[in-house]
Amino acid sequence: MNVSLPPSAAAVEERILTFTEFSGVTLAALQAVVPAKSVSLKDELFWFDGDPEKARRLTEISGLETRRVAPDGVTAVDLCACAAEQLLRENAVNRDDIGMILFASHSPDYLLPASASILQHRLGLSTRCGAIDANGGCTSFLNGLWLLAALLASGALKAALLLVGDTPARFADPGNRVVAPVFGDAGTAALLRAAPGKSMSFSLAGDGKKHDALTIPGGGSRIPFSARDGLEGDGGRDGIVRDRKNTPWSLGGYCRIWMDGMAIYSFGVSAVPRHIRSHLDKAGLTPQSIRRIFLHQANKIMVEGIARKSGFAPRQAPFDALGLYGNLGSSSIPVQVCRHFADGARDGERDRLMLCAFGAGLSVASCILSLDDAKIGPVSDYFPPEGMLRREGHIHRWHRTFSGK
Repeated sequence: MNVSLPPSAAAVEERILTFTEFSGVTLAALQAVVPAKSVSLKDELFWFDGDPEKARRLTEISGLETRRVAPDGVTAVDLCACAAEQLLRENAVNRDDIGMILFASHSPDYLLPASASILQHRLGLSTRCGAIDANGGCTSFLNGLWLLAALLASGALKAALLLVGDTPARFADPGNRVVAPVFGDAGTAALLRAAPGKSMSFSLAGDGKKHDALTIPGGGSRIPFSARDGLEGDGGRDGIVRDRKNTPWSLGGYCRIWMDGMAIYSFGVSAVPRHIRSHLDKAGLTPQSIRRIFLHQANKIMVEGIARKSGFAPRQAPFDALGLYGNLGSSSIPVQVCRHFADGARDGERDRLMLCAFGAGLSVASCILSLDDAKIGPVSDYFPPEGMLRREGHIHRWHRTFSGK
């Protein structure tokens, strides 16, 4: 009789901390945009009993101060399209060279079709260009880099676009002070190219047992927006359920996030440093040999704690984007990179960089690469174009389509 024994802890660690290295590929250009509208904690003193000192203390502890919020009708697709247009135009990219566009977001325009197909058309890319959507939460940017780097290293592509963005702030309940002050909206674009002599390494891992710690429970197939869940008086889809601290939570409304902050913090300060050290070890590097580590901008405590536990000095882990734009989820790392290196800034510090994101899943991903030849643009403000169709306009358009007019 064959008996299956449980794998040892070391075997499990080896399996989940996968390490891959791709040669002949580089991140050639990076661009980021954020909505022009900025909301500060000082603008929301109502939620702090009118006491600016309470708002100041939150900023001091968390690093959060202002966040960017997309106006009504503006989606992650719009923000990413703007970033991509800037990147393609300012780097004189031949659009026919783009063989794949990958859009990574938890706030797509539609459940069907893929938003990447919409972006392929909007950006004027070739009909021979593949278009794929993905959703990895806060690790989406690095997951997308890994996938496109693999395709480029295999010779399947010569160039690819990675568009990553989300708009959680636009849909947040202002009364939920666990979520509302945290998240901001943004869109980013990265150009990857085949490049002999260049390489990047990746490590991806996750713990799906903790998937409930950060989720949008309503709106999927489990709890469709049209479902009638819960008994009367028990909250229901559109009802409000309050926790012990009187924080309102709801399954209704688009992109309503549920977040168990302590579970995410515990994962971040325990699993993420182990992951980082394992990646460095497999790449034959140490924290001291890395110029900068760009961590997911969750909050000040986590960025500082993860950097310290991983062996990095404070100067190696910048996080100034957090206080300016909020926690940008999937976009936080590319936005921080643009803040740090835009327009040729710190040219001598772009080799041996590490990127590391963690969050929904729960998942963690990291990448070691060089950006010494990359064209990195500044973070720019997004203004909706004149005459842009809003929600009511889209509803009217679909009603006309349904009626055959």
